[in-house]
Amino acid sequence: MERRRYALRLLYDGRAFRGFQRQPGLPTVQEALEEALAPVLGGRPALQVAGRTDAGVSALAQVVTFAARHGLEPAQLRRRVNAAAPEGLICTGAARVGPEFHARASAVSRRYVYLVGAPPPPELAPWCWTLPDERAFPGLGLRPLDAGAMREALAHAVGTHDFAGFARPGEQVGTVRTVTRADVVEADGVPLFALVLEGRGFLRAMVRNLAGTAVAAGAGVLPPGRLRELLEKPERYRGVRAPGWGLTLVSVSYPGNGPDWV
Repeated sequence: MERRRYALRLLYDGRAFRGFQRQPGLPTVQEALEEALAPVLGGRPALQVAGRTDAGVSALAQVVTFAARHGLEPAQLRRRVNAAAPEGLICTGAARVGPEFHARASAVSRRYVYLVGAPPPPELAPWCWTLPDERAFPGLGLRPLDAGAMREALAHAVGTHDFAGFARPGEQVGTVRTVTRADVVEADGVPLFALVLEGRGFLRAMVRNLAGTAVAAGAGVLPPGRLRELLEKPERYRGVRAPGWGLTLVSVSYPGNGPDWV
């Protein structure tokens, strides 16, 4: 049977997994998805993913692609994946795609949202960085976050820069990225903030390190210009890394309308 390419759109709760990429002995999104697909396809497919999320990071619209010698209709594939997937992982769309479509390489933009609250509404607390956080800001206590200072800090990230200063240790080459949006959205009536970062691609830990620096500026621990300094003179990041559970991959965009999701 001719090999066909499929794309799946996934929603998952990061609290249930130790990240996307398979790790021996640990629950990961990749392992759970491969186990759900194996009985459907007669074996585990080689998955490509739009963005490898870290431990605790959630997704509303993660995209994976794979090839399989199978003639399942997308709607049937989606139903069978959901019937076998563990709690915390849902396939929200499936599609047949062309031979050149690749979840990661074909993406033109990824949007992440980082939630931070001081404190957040209880119903959002599991997916939000709750302040005060003694590990990140010892002795700071509860104080209002300055949205203007966070916005000013993140504004320095917009454009094409060498983000080596915000990369995970070990990134050797290819640390130049382009950020098209870096903004702060305030909730009405509650101390909740959404840090929105969008670009074609991000380094591992880059979004969390940018978020941690911006929140430190909002808390008055760092000047907003510190983010610019790390871009101008990259050094190993020694600032505040925002915890994974506040971060969500919200969307991945593709040329045209992207896959014809079912």
